[in-house]
Amino acid sequence: MEDIIDIHLNGQLYLYMSNKIQKQDYDIYYSNLIDDEYWNFAYLKNREVSLNEIFDEIKLNMNELNRKPIIYIPSSIIDLKLQENIKNSKLKSLYTDVWMTLDNLEQFESYKSKIDFSVYKVDEILKEQFIQAIMDGFSGDNPEDPYESLSDGYKIALEKSFNENDSEYKVIHYLGKKEQESISTATVVYKGNKAIIYNVTTNKKYQRNGVCKQMMSDIIKDLIQLNINEICVQTEQGFYTEQVYKNMGFIERLLGKAYIEGK
Repeated sequence: MEDIIDIHLNGQLYLYMSNKIQKQDYDIYYSNLIDDEYWNFAYLKNREVSLNEIFDEIKLNMNELNRKPIIYIPSSIIDLKLQENIKNSKLKSLYTDVWMTLDNLEQFESYKSKIDFSVYKVDEILKEQFIQAIMDGFSGDNPEDPYESLSDGYKIALEKSFNENDSEYKVIHYLGKKEQESISTATVVYKGNKAIIYNVTTNKKYQRNGVCKQMMSDIIKDLIQLNINEICVQTEQGFYTEQVYKNMGFIERLLGKAYIEGK
């Protein structure tokens, strides 16, 4: 799971044009383009800390960056002592990510949606359609979707993600099209034989018709050719997307809890 965490934390430096400040007990990840709570946070590395003291330090650092102070704590480091520390701290929960993985890619069922559409790797010709489909897909008007509408910073970051770079973290964008209509999207970030899939959207007109599953099926075929043997998806706990991924065979591996000051 450490390889997957590395891709999520450090792969975002290239996908969303983020920056990183390394500290002894935590690392701060922040984007100059995106100001929301999903790509600006302090990731806790050390369970043997006073959360109140650490959060005060994080608050100073993130306020200087003009970002809301958020501490992100992975379940992989939580023990009974840290649980008690969280309970007695001044922090309140903001959201909980579910990290889910699939490691039997060869056994993933080849699937065809009820909707007749094709999946394409996004090139310069499809780039603008892809970016607009992402912006439309996260429009914030679906109560079953945990994510609000995206700021213009996402659009700029996605445009920049097409630039050539020499990073060890590689990015592939995918677009599903029904004739000339963009109906689904996904982004793969990978390093070595591990990958994370982000930006999974389905046009609301075509939801619940197996579009997402076909998209995932076609992407997995590509990833097998790249010798990827484990993929991860993330969603916010308690939303329908969590069950969608479980139905595809993804297994919960990690929870990531974001906290802000509030008690």
